[in-house]
Amino acid sequence: MSPRKSIIIIIAAVTAMGLSLSLSIPLVSLALERRDVGADIIGLMGALPALAFIFVSPVVPRLTRIFGSGPLLWLSLILCSGSIFGLALDDNLIYWFILRILIGVGMSILFLIAETWINQVSSDENRGKIIGLYVTILTMGFASGPILINFLGTEGTKPFVIASLIVASAGVVFLFAGRNYPKFEGQSSFSVFSFIRIAPLICAAALLLSFFDGTILTLLPVYGVRHEMSEGMAVLMTSTLLAGNILLQFPIGWLADKFGEKPIILVCGLLGLTGAILLPFLITTQYILWPSLVIWGGAVVGTYTLALVIMGRQFVGAELITANATAGVLWGVGSLAGPAVGGYAMKLSDSYGMPGVFVVICLLFVCLTLREMTKKTSYAAAK
Repeated sequence: MSPRKSIIIIIAAVTAMGLSLSLSIPLVSLALERRDVGADIIGLMGALPALAFIFVSPVVPRLTRIFGSGPLLWLSLILCSGSIFGLALDDNLIYWFILRILIGVGMSILFLIAETWINQVSSDENRGKIIGLYVTILTMGFASGPILINFLGTEGTKPFVIASLIVASAGVVFLFAGRNYPKFEGQSSFSVFSFIRIAPLICAAALLLSFFDGTILTLLPVYGVRHEMSEGMAVLMTSTLLAGNILLQFPIGWLADKFGEKPIILVCGLLGLTGAILLPFLITTQYILWPSLVIWGGAVVGTYTLALVIMGRQFVGAELITANATAGVLWGVGSLAGPAVGGYAMKLSDSYGMPGVFVVICLLFVCLTLREMTKKTSYAAAK
């Protein structure tokens, strides 16, 4: 199968998954809210997919060796589609907890294999552009779910059934792959956890993005309301960040192909740091705030786009999927820790707490990037 066909299959499948998840996750929260379920239970329900990533990601490389990537991809679709459909059948809380865990298991399998696959079929000459395109379209899928809610409504079983069918539609795309699923051959020379020492920059980018998603995207609307914004304008800030994710990933990937990943990832880290520092001052200067949010969101997500590019240049086969599995674990950790730390910081200071936490995270990332740029060899070259 040609690399172009593989790339189309991968992007179509993960976009369907992203759209379905961004549709079903708010539906679950709103349904629980209508039932007067406490915010702590709603928050725990939202955290279950991240927990699944932490516990499932380390075993995905071994599972691909035993069963192959094709059967696992189909399993991920069945788990996600069936579990989302199951949400429409019964509203028992324990039942929903189990289904949310299964959705997280399916998510972790699909995204880990897909990101490994797309790196495997990309060439070094165009890897940045292809990964940038992948992240762009995936983000568009995630951004479309809340929009679709406005047309489907939030009550009844229909929204869950449609979300389930959207995931299932990825199976049609997989049919075009035939038997040409990726093979991650060989034995990795490192484990999921030792990879953190081997490639700290890649791991730091995964943590940075998950912390950003968990903290900023979750708490930014609250931050805006506390600074006298209307609810509609506060929510629009999140949409503006997503617009930056969509608009800037392909240019960032193109720059990486042209100038190398590490200088561009340093610039992205510095822009992330600058955005966090300026947020308390720009929140009341709206004509500067909106373009700043576009750049800020695109730059922070760009760090992970470039981490995937670095990963694809330095690792192959079993080592590549082990590297992606580590990123999956760290994504789960950051997604869990981010909202808790950011929320507590905002409790201490409405204006500087949440941005201050992200200033510290970005500063650490920039320092680590500068240290990594001084190294003479990559892991692949050292081998």
